Amino acid sequence: MPHHVTSLMLRPFVLKDAEIVAPWLSGPGLSLPPGNARWPERLVDDQRIVALVACSSGERMGLIRLDCGPDGVADVTMVVAPEHRRRGIGRNMFGEALLRARTLGMRRLVAYIDLENDPACAFFASVGFEDCGVSGDRIRMERVVHTGGPGAAPLDVRG
Repeated sequence: MPHHVTSLMLRPFVLKDAEIVAPWLSGPGLSLPPGNARWPERLVDDQRIVALVACSSGERMGLIRLDCGPDGVADVTMVVAPEHRRRGIGRNMFGEALLRARTLGMRRLVAYIDLENDPACAFFASVGFEDCGVSGDRIRMERVVHTGGPGAAPLDVRG
C-alpha cells in the first residue's frame, strides 16, 4: 500500500529549486523548453506565473506552475518527483493550485499533455479536466474554475 504524505506545504519556487526540479521536467512525457536555460528566472520574475514547490519535512516533492493569462485562462504544469508518485501528492498539489487559481480570478485551467503520458491524462481527468482534442503532439485538457460565491471552495468536479 502506498505511503501518503499528510503534511504537504506549497511555497513559492526559488532559484535554488531549479537544480532539484530540472530532472523531474526532463522525464518521459515532460520537457523543458529547448535552449531555454533561463526558465528558472522566468518562473521567479514573470508576474503572470505562479510557481509553487510542494515540500514535506523539508524535502521537495513536486512543482506546480500556473501561467495566468489576462483572459482568465491559466496554463497548468504539474510534476511530482518520481520517487513520490502515486501517494496523493499530486492531488493535494492540484487542490492548492485550484484554490490559488480561483483567488487570482482564473476561470479556466488548460493542461497540454504529451500524447504518450497516459498517467498524466488519467490524473487530469480524475480532477475534472476534459479532453479537448490534440494540439500538435499534445492532448489539450481543460477544466472550469468554479467560483461558488464568496469564501466558498472551488467545486471539485469529478466524472
